[in-house]
Amino acid sequence: MGNVSGGTIALFLGAAIFQAAGVSILPLTNGMTRLWPSVLVFAGYAIGIYCMAKLIASGIDLGFMVPVITLLVIGGAILIGIFAYGENPSMIKLGLLGGAAVMLAFASAA
Repeated sequence: MGNVSGGTIALFLGAAIFQAAGVSILPLTNGMTRLWPSVLVFAGYAIGIYCMAKLIASGIDLGFMVPVITLLVIGGAILIGIFAYGENPSMIKLGLLGGAAVMLAFASAA
């Protein structure tokens, strides 16, 4: 991935942001019993998966894309949990996320 275009970066961010948004809205669905929050969850995931499909069509390797977007979504979900829902992140959770990011960096460099 030597030459990364702005469109590719936008699709990566779009995939991560829309999926993280879908995750962040899940508590508002009350177990998928409230219509509009549930629709927003499905829309967030649909747009995120659309972005991922466009990335695959542009030639991005699935084995690279999925772990990167997964880490972005998990990191975003942790931040949303902290700031929007007042969750208290454990040091173990943050440490494991950091370790996963380091391992991903090494794996993608190989």
